[in-house]
Amino acid sequence: MSPPLPDTLKLELVMYVVAVLIFVGSFLALLFSAIFGVGLGRLLYVSGCWCARKIHRAYSPDGTGTMNAFGRIVPRH
Repeated sequence: MSPPLPDTLKLELVMYVVAVLIFVGSFLALLFSAIFGVGLGRLLYVSGCWCARKIHRAYSPDGTGTMNAFGRIVPRH
């Protein structure tokens, strides 16, 4: 004896609900990952600027952050 076949209308409704849930879940996952990625990018940018300022001040001759560097970029061989 075979199991009773589900009603096609109920089956279509279940498939529609599952498809909507998958779509909404994918959209939310994409949204949250974009928010996280933008936040991480901003954090890296700010920390990079902070490090660059700190290094610039550390290597300036008078400690004020101004550098007068004259010289060749590529050394002579």
